[in-house]
Amino acid sequence: MPRLGLRLRWSWRDLRSRWLQVAAIALIIGIGSGTYSGLSSVSEWRRTSYDASYEQLDMYDLRVTLAEANYLDTDEFVAAARSSTGDDLDALEPRLIESTQVDASTEDEVVLVPGRLVGVDVSDGELDVNGIAVTAGRSLDESDRTEPSVILDENFADDHMIEPTASIELTGGQAVEVVGRGLSPENFYVIGDGGSIFADFAVIYAPLSTVQELTGHSGESNDLVVRIAEDADVDAVETELRTGLEETFPGVGFTITPRAEDRVLRILYDDIEGDQRFYNIFAIMILAGAAFAAFNLTVRIVESQRREIGIGMALGVPTRTIATRTVLVGAQVALLGVVFGVGVGLLIGAGMSSLLRDFQPLPSWITEFQPGVFVVGALLGFLLPLIATLFPVWRAVRVTPVEAISTTHRTKGGGLAPIVRRLPLPGSSVGEMPFRNVLREPRRALLTALGIAAAITTLIGVLGMIDSFLATIDAGDDEILGTAPDRLNVDLDSFYPENDPVVTDLMDSDSVRAAEPALQVGGMLAPDTDDEIEVLLTAIDFDSDLWTPTTLDGSLDQSAPGLVLAEKAADDLGVGAGDTVLVRHPSLDGSGVNLVDSELPVLAVHPNPYRFATYLDLGHRDLMNLDGVVNQLRVAPADGFTPEDVQIDLFGRPGVASVEPLAAAADSIRDQIEETLGIFTIIEAAVLVLALLIAFNSTAINMDERAREHATMFAYGLPRALGDARRDHREPHRRSVRDAGGGPRRPSRPRVAHPRSSPGHPARHRDHPVSRGQHGRDGCAARCRGRGGGATADAPPSPTHGHPVDATNRRVSLRSSRSWHRTTGRRDTTRPAA
Repeated sequence: MPRLGLRLRWSWRDLRSRWLQVAAIALIIGIGSGTYSGLSSVSEWRRTSYDASYEQLDMYDLRVTLAEANYLDTDEFVAAARSSTGDDLDALEPRLIESTQVDASTEDEVVLVPGRLVGVDVSDGELDVNGIAVTAGRSLDESDRTEPSVILDENFADDHMIEPTASIELTGGQAVEVVGRGLSPENFYVIGDGGSIFADFAVIYAPLSTVQELTGHSGESNDLVVRIAEDADVDAVETELRTGLEETFPGVGFTITPRAEDRVLRILYDDIEGDQRFYNIFAIMILAGAAFAAFNLTVRIVESQRREIGIGMALGVPTRTIATRTVLVGAQVALLGVVFGVGVGLLIGAGMSSLLRDFQPLPSWITEFQPGVFVVGALLGFLLPLIATLFPVWRAVRVTPVEAISTTHRTKGGGLAPIVRRLPLPGSSVGEMPFRNVLREPRRALLTALGIAAAITTLIGVLGMIDSFLATIDAGDDEILGTAPDRLNVDLDSFYPENDPVVTDLMDSDSVRAAEPALQVGGMLAPDTDDEIEVLLTAIDFDSDLWTPTTLDGSLDQSAPGLVLAEKAADDLGVGAGDTVLVRHPSLDGSGVNLVDSELPVLAVHPNPYRFATYLDLGHRDLMNLDGVVNQLRVAPADGFTPEDVQIDLFGRPGVASVEPLAAAADSIRDQIEETLGIFTIIEAAVLVLALLIAFNSTAINMDERAREHATMFAYGLPRALGDARRDHREPHRRSVRDAGGGPRRPSRPRVAHPRSSPGHPARHRDHPVSRGQHGRDGCAARCRGRGGGATADAPPSPTHGHPVDATNRRVSLRSSRSWHRTTGRRDTTRPAA
């Protein structure tokens, strides 16, 4: 134990002598381990908070969604579900979900956006499945069944600052009162009807009876959410439910979605895994920079203690004892870095917690301290730099004592410095010194470069991610907007024949220059496989004057039915033009709309980066038995009208569910990205500080090693400032002598009479009040001033106060002193005569 204490004090002395470098490296380690701990804590917070929020609001286990345009009597729908599941059923809720358009305009802002009406059964008070967490105002109750009262989704309400008691208008000119703002499990992350997760989209919760009245589907529902008993098998219950509904309602198309397949849930949890991989890469890059810095410091310590190591080995000190001293230094640096890392991790966590709460509202955010994550971060921050110190220590104790004690082996070879002699560099030998210093220690220069490269690479990666995301949005805009960037999509509230007055009145509107019918339905590519892709299957006229998709491969052939896929979707499925793909799509028959599978050829591939965009020629709608039927219009504003004017004009028209400019989706995505940039700002700041610390550490080590050389050059007149350099241009004799390798020519100085030799001064030198040591220092200082090292009329005092002993050693100063006395004819009294 006493030996360990001695070694600790020994290593602590080494740390104090290089405290700036130690602090810089410890802070680098702290940034690496703290960043990992802080960002990884975010992943744990998100996972825990999602679990708690879904559990708090009783997220469904199974959801039954009828195919588009299918509706069932609510009581029959509920009865069929209960009878087919029996005792495995815990609770269920019928719902009616319809598209709508929302007018939330104020005096300062026009807000006309698509939306979704969700009718919920409030007859029993609180919802048993998929509850609504109220964040402001109040919840819905039984008294609202006869009143047009709604709860507005928190995400939309917060974006447009809509408070409870406000009034908004829905399709058909129906005004409803906002009594609260809230969140429901299916819409923690709002996905628009077009599949965009960034759309400016309003979700509105209202009593089931209110939605039935507004949409004209009295007593009907098209959606059912189910929770099953805790001990029940979800797959078995799903099979029972499917069988029961098929027997009770033959010919009615529907899909059953397990909780794990919910789109929003999958996005939220998948993002955690993807973000954590990014956090790991980022933290490892920073820790790699810390390891390089620790390695450089250890090499410097070992080099400075080389002779001590050699003497210790020559005296028989065990190698393990010698190595322990330097390893303890590395361990203490790493430990100090871990302490800094805890602080950095807590700081990053606090910032990320605030950003998360603002960016993604949840009913329950749990941001507790994560000890397990911080332990892992501490271990990484401690072990990686410590391992980096072992190699130079192992290398130092393997040399023989003679080699270690030798004063010449360090300069042997000079690294790669001789290369500079062959390079035509401008300037004198002094100008070549920075290059020589870098090449003398190529390993250290390489490790420093790698450390800074790790930081800069991380920064470039972060910025590249943002640029890539924005570039994807721009590419999508260029493809979707095409030559008619001001056109709009008009979604109808149902399927209509093309010659229906509802459709023709809209197409003949004064605000519309051109209008084309379209049919848009949901579909699935490669269903029931691991590669299945949800798509929006849009039937448009391939001879359109407004817009058609660009083809990268293949052509828009109208002779036979086929699909035009996004490049990303085609790559994921491994298909191209001429190949076939299985697609699941709606099909109308005598009993309603069912989902069927069709094998269709791939006509072409388009460059839209959004893989859900899939197109079919309008002339082949008969594939879905919907020949002559449309549910969407694509319109362009007339001259003198803006897209906003068209929105206002078509809002409230019969049959209109929503009117949305195509450019609005891209604008919404950019707004969402701006909200997330705060996270990247934190990362950028950490990387910049890291690069600065690595550069500081390398420079500090280099300056420490070259201190003796710099002091010697200062003593021989090397200029330290630009003013000195300009002065030297006026003194060519000094520059020529210095470039030749010798010291500057000593300028003429008046002889200074020594008190002992002054006429009439009887005192002996030893009796003079100035001591011999003082006299020696004064003589040396006088010489240094004559050589340019001290304060003169045209040169400021040097950091060493003009005395070489402060930065070199006593031997150099004594030699200089004796040389001065020989030149001036005075006796050197700093040493006794031989």
